[in-house]
Amino acid sequence: MPTLRCPPLRGSLLFILVAVSPALRAGETLTLARAEALAVANAPGLSHHRTNVAAASERAVYEGRLPDPQLTLGAVNVPADSYSLRQDDMTMQTIGIRQSIPPGDTLALKERRAQKQVSREEARLEIEQRLLRKKIRELWLELYLQQQSVRVVEESRVLQARALAAVEGRYRAAQEPQRAVMRGRQDLTRVDDRLLMLQSQVSSLRAQLGRWLGAAANDALPPEQPVLPALATDFDVTRHPVWLAAQAGVDVAQAEVDIARQEYKPGMTVDLSYGVRQNAPSGMDRSNMVSVLVTFDLPIFRNKRQDRRLAEKQALETAARFEADDMRRDLESMYRAARVEYDALQARVRLAEEQLLPAARREAQVTTAGAVRDANEIREAQRRALDAELDVIRLRVELATHHAELLYLTGEPQS
Repeated sequence: MPTLRCPPLRGSLLFILVAVSPALRAGETLTLARAEALAVANAPGLSHHRTNVAAASERAVYEGRLPDPQLTLGAVNVPADSYSLRQDDMTMQTIGIRQSIPPGDTLALKERRAQKQVSREEARLEIEQRLLRKKIRELWLELYLQQQSVRVVEESRVLQARALAAVEGRYRAAQEPQRAVMRGRQDLTRVDDRLLMLQSQVSSLRAQLGRWLGAAANDALPPEQPVLPALATDFDVTRHPVWLAAQAGVDVAQAEVDIARQEYKPGMTVDLSYGVRQNAPSGMDRSNMVSVLVTFDLPIFRNKRQDRRLAEKQALETAARFEADDMRRDLESMYRAARVEYDALQARVRLAEEQLLPAARREAQVTTAGAVRDANEIREAQRRALDAELDVIRLRVELATHHAELLYLTGEPQS
């Protein structure tokens, strides 16, 4: 925070205010757009989800492929009395290939499942990005509010210090009782305490922003509140990444059900081998042999295996559909509540900007420039104007916070 713009504080208080305020770096201004860009670039959570997307994309490549073939090597029909490879006509040294083929459309269904898992991970990445932007916006706006509060309270302290000086002067002239001086000092102490509290909140907020922004969290904020992207006119829940992730989960569960149904069909294994026989002891050539074998699975114990597996997958699919419907209802409810609060805050901001603040400023101007000679009355009018200004700032920040909530729900406008 910059140095307080007020008459010199008592030495101990000035030291405390400087000590609790983070050292602002002389450099680039920490705008909201810059804070968002730094957070997106540095957040480990986003890197985690990007890695999950990359992993799911790799899985989608291999899931629909046949298993690797197997190489078979061996000796067939070796006589047990001599273990000679040349004694018997049927003894062969074999080399072959074995290929397993899953039942039915299992491979295509596994590929479809993997593609839906990619969609789910992409949706989760989008969720993380939206949540991060929302979090940074809320922290930045709260920091902006606290810093503006410090500025307004500093100006209020100037007025309070002047009021105390005037009371002390009248007390020395025997025009005010001592309790008026004590009350004035207590009021000034309350303002100093409020400044300390605000400074502590500013330091805390900068420390929280430092998790994503690093040293940039200590950069100075701009004096003006930023304008957030425009809101969509309606809310399509089917485009929100939370619902998309839930729907992708339903698709994955449906693919699992279809894969379980394929297990009622027989899978197969194909063996192709080539057998080499040694020449007979007399030197006569022996013919080499080619063998082809096809092995089928026999899913005959369905009630203990396939039926149970299919029932499990169907139950999981039903659960996924309930979860998706629950997500949809939550999102729709969140949007309706956020929109109502946003519209109500818009009306309050307009009222404060168009009536409350101008009226307080006119009162301060009239009181200062008019026939009023009571300095206390003038200072009270000025303080009311400062309080009205702070109320407007607080309402604007609250409105912007709800704006950020709605942007999380509706998404950023497409450029």
